[in-house]
Amino acid sequence: MRRLKLFGVFAVLAATLLPAAPAALAHGEHAEEHLRTYHVTLQNLTNGQPFSPPVAATHEKLMHAFRVGHNASDELAAIARDGNEVPLADLLRSSDDVTAVVDVARPLTPAGRTVGAFTDTVEFDITAEPGDRFSLATMLICTNDGFLGVDAVKLPTRGAKSFELAGYDAGREENTEKSADIVDACSGLGPVPLAGDPNGNNDATVETIPAKPISLHRGIQGGGDLSPANHGWHDPVARLTIERVD
Repeated sequence: MRRLKLFGVFAVLAATLLPAAPAALAHGEHAEEHLRTYHVTLQNLTNGQPFSPPVAATHEKLMHAFRVGHNASDELAAIARDGNEVPLADLLRSSDDVTAVVDVARPLTPAGRTVGAFTDTVEFDITAEPGDRFSLATMLICTNDGFLGVDAVKLPTRGAKSFELAGYDAGREENTEKSADIVDACSGLGPVPLAGDPNGNNDATVETIPAKPISLHRGIQGGGDLSPANHGWHDPVARLTIERVD
């Protein structure tokens, strides 16, 4: 059965939506005098891959949002397949190991591109307890189930720290690269419209069974409606900068 993915909405509204303010969601009781504040900047470095709204969290060091070589959780798969960050944000928010969650609530365009109010960079603030780690995930929109992010990286004790992010394959869909299997926002936010959009997405028919472990993404191969020239990339796909500001 064809299921219309969340990001089909962005294909229609990308040029008119106003940016939503990032939603910071703190969980549990955290003494304010112990909390540290960080300013986070995520910049898209690709020419052909828009990103879905990222979700970020600060949490205890033994917690993981994802791990390369391990299977993706259903919540991470919702990002990688549909660009839907809400399930992962809700899961993180419910954990006693999490200090704060930020749902950025806006996508990123490819490098140097502006679509309506959306650009290739987002910035937000997040708080953390001493010793916390930082995780972030967002979809490579013009893929079947590609995503990027960081898992449980150390926060800077002072100053700023930068990370160059790679693209990953969540192992949940076959990489058909066909328009019918790609979220419609690829046409709305990406470099070129795909044939037939808006056309819904046949994600159920391309599901990988059994699921495969998370791995580095092979990139766009050009076997369907995506092309390496328009949608391809070389790692790093993004630059993440975290600066302590308190």
